[in-house]
Amino acid sequence: MTLPNNFIRQFLVCVVLSIVFYGVWVAYTGADEVWSSVLLLGLSGWGIILGLSLFNYLLRFIRWDLYLRRLGCNVPVLSNLTAYLAGFGFTTTPGKVGEAIRSVYLKRFGVSYVLSLSAFFVERFVDMIAMIIVASLAAYAFESTRWLVGLTFVVTIALLPLLHSQWLYTFIDHRRQALKSVRLRSFGEHILKMLQISSDLLSSGPLYIGLFLGLCAWAAEGLALYVVLDYMGADTTLVLAVGIYGVSILAGAVSFVPGGLGGTELVMGSLLLLTGVDAPVAASAVIVCRLATLWFAVIIGLVCVVGKEVGDSSTSLIPEK
Repeated sequence: MTLPNNFIRQFLVCVVLSIVFYGVWVAYTGADEVWSSVLLLGLSGWGIILGLSLFNYLLRFIRWDLYLRRLGCNVPVLSNLTAYLAGFGFTTTPGKVGEAIRSVYLKRFGVSYVLSLSAFFVERFVDMIAMIIVASLAAYAFESTRWLVGLTFVVTIALLPLLHSQWLYTFIDHRRQALKSVRLRSFGEHILKMLQISSDLLSSGPLYIGLFLGLCAWAAEGLALYVVLDYMGADTTLVLAVGIYGVSILAGAVSFVPGGLGGTELVMGSLLLLTGVDAPVAASAVIVCRLATLWFAVIIGLVCVVGKEVGDSSTSLIPEK
């Protein structure tokens, strides 16, 4: 599979805009002070926060693997892991929908698009619930964030019984059958199947296990923010730091901006300033946190994508017997 040109262009635009955004922010808050704060991390600090990010990815992969196995898909663990991580290379797409590229890599193992996309939808849905819970840790301290946490909570939770409602499936099926286009009727059938499969993954057992893993995963990255702040000498509690991270990621997610770029950083930085963190330290903490979470994941994903592209090219060169 060859990477589409529009993805390459979008990725390069995100990289350039991020560099410009971070550069302007650093220059505004004081480049020397920001750099001095970053140096306080040292190798041990970077090791801890990158380790927490890897822990996040591992827990989310375990959940992904459990979803596929529940759907009867037995993909070799290593192949499944590399396909899952490859999706991170597309994190800078709106709503992270580009991460669904893993469906292409799993197709060769007999995993249909309907099954993998259903697991992908459930993963995003459960992550949203987990992030709302994490964000609620900061909602008590910042009145301005309560509407965001409350609104996303109501909308997300309201969707849960709807996904289990037979009325929804009957409604979609009737609308599908009324369509004149064969292609649209087929598309509607795929949507119907995806919703039914998603409903199974959102039943009590898989839902609670997936939510628990999601909470641990995202709390780990919130802990990374606390570690960064602690190394930089900022006086912030663990609960508040994790909550600020949750609110920031939630804000970036609902903005539907690729990777939450800009929105996540501004919300995180603003909330840190409200807690009394100095501007240079806040800017340093936000940039380091995003490098160790978002961009670290993107780099890992791109490495896996390139590995799979090279592997596919090598396989295609082997003559058939």
